[in-house]
Amino acid sequence: MGVTGGYGSPHHMNYYKRTIAHNSLLIYDPREKFGVSRGSELHNDGGQRFPGGLGDPSALETILSGTYKTGTVLGQSFGPDPRKPEYTYLKGDITAAYSAKVREVKRSFVFLNLGEKSVPAALVVFDRVVAADPAFKKYWLLQSVTEPAVAGSTAVVTLAQHGWTGKLVNTTLLPAPDNTRIGTVGGPGKEFWVFDTNYPNATTPPDPETGGWRVEVSPKQPAAADLFLNAMQVMDRGTGRPHAVEKVEGSGVVGLRLADRVVLFNPAGDRATRPVSFSVAGKGAVRCLVTDLAEGTWQVWRDGRIAQPAMHVSADAGVVYFEGPAGSYSLRR
Repeated sequence: MGVTGGYGSPHHMNYYKRTIAHNSLLIYDPREKFGVSRGSELHNDGGQRFPGGLGDPSALETILSGTYKTGTVLGQSFGPDPRKPEYTYLKGDITAAYSAKVREVKRSFVFLNLGEKSVPAALVVFDRVVAADPAFKKYWLLQSVTEPAVAGSTAVVTLAQHGWTGKLVNTTLLPAPDNTRIGTVGGPGKEFWVFDTNYPNATTPPDPETGGWRVEVSPKQPAAADLFLNAMQVMDRGTGRPHAVEKVEGSGVVGLRLADRVVLFNPAGDRATRPVSFSVAGKGAVRCLVTDLAEGTWQVWRDGRIAQPAMHVSADAGVVYFEGPAGSYSLRR
């Protein structure tokens, strides 16, 4: 169990249990209030509200109703082999987790089992965030134990202490490079930083997994709606070499190519009912996961010809997964 600085302490209430301490999204309304604890107003971290307020629920029925509802699953799938899936997909609408400062927050995860020794896996995260006011600053967060190294659109977290040997490489594809600011927060005096205040943790006993840094990705230009697209590759720091990550855009889809995988989402955040199309350059076969498709039967066309047998898209999943050579693809319902 991690050191918390004590239940109800300033560290606990202003950092430890708040959105800013997690791999999540902040939408900062400077006027937002989060309540009062032990006579002190809680810090505005720009994060999610307290479900049900600051009081503790007295029954399970309470947690399952009313303002305790914070999200809805919009899509879920894994496969094609259920015992050793090449991908796992989950999408949720977490608008209800925030206050009225947001109009929409939807997050999609795709875990890719790359089956390689050097880079065994990757996680793709796609977010669509619509703020009630374009002036509200948005932040995409990635927490780390050690100081991240940022260069261009890439942030690298390397673990070398306590016998750790891992490395994580995150590539940001959205917002666009000319509209993206990637920075780091942390280090002595800022380990638990909430904008203008540090809320120190207890130091005894020491906790080697206590965070001390985070990466913050923000759009430079104010806008009501913003998209975030990030790909995290995990590997051993000594032998792993990350794959190149390329953005893929088409009609009704946006996503990326990583190694021989292509992962696509609907930038509008809804299920597509009309045809979507995209192109994959290069040589060799690629395995494509297209998400956010409406329930029904879909056909995959490549270079003007039917390329795959008709595939059923279920209401629960909303995806198709197929393999094919490089080319111009369209999916038609």
